Amino acid sequence: MKKLLFSLSLALVAFLASSCSDDKRDAIGRTEIVIETSRGNITARLYDDTPVHRDNFIKMIEEGVYDNLIWNRIVPGATIQTGEPTQKAGAAAPTVDASKYRHTLSPEIKFPRYYHKAGALAMCRQPDDVNPDRLSSGTHFYIVSGKKYDLGSLAEVWQGRRNNEPGFKLPSLSARQKKVYTTKGGAPLLDGDYTIFGEVVDGIGVVESINKVPIDAKERPLKEVVLKRIRIVKR
Repeated sequence: MKKLLFSLSLALVAFLASSCSDDKRDAIGRTEIVIETSRGNITARLYDDTPVHRDNFIKMIEEGVYDNLIWNRIVPGATIQTGEPTQKAGAAAPTVDASKYRHTLSPEIKFPRYYHKAGALAMCRQPDDVNPDRLSSGTHFYIVSGKKYDLGSLAEVWQGRRNNEPGFKLPSLSARQKKVYTTKGGAPLLDGDYTIFGEVVDGIGVVESINKVPIDAKERPLKEVVLKRIRIVKR
């Protein structure tokens, strides 16, 4: 009888742990994707409270926009970027009409809820001087690799932004954000300027591997890294 009760207890603990894990992921967002690259797979969740970006990203996936592209920009210690429909691996011809994918998206910037921790998934955009409304690109996206900061460096980043960015009004980083930036890393220079619409839940090592690929003076990889495709595995 004791063995049976012990077995039942173990089963209950396992069930609760699994349920908590599912609940935690569902709190992030129910849509799960797998980004297949030539360096390995990256699994990410798309946030439910950035529906414009989530739904657009799903549409781009379903229409094959991201099939067989190259990672076209790498900022060491910060981000990896892709999503240009004309930049196919092996210089292959585009498989979609790129002119149909030059749309923009209304911003869904939700700082401080979402910030540029390692693994953040966000859409690129044109700079403020030509894009004051901060509209996102419809296809170009990036993932944060980031670097770890000490508290002094974080303070310098934030003070530098206050001094150099006109109209800078972001609140100070929270204790939790500081802990993440000092222990896991990220790109705080980008906070509050771009729409983050998801995050990596598995495969951050792949992101870091791509971020270490040598680049030229224009931040283009010297060795081709391929985004093979993106799959939707859960909604």
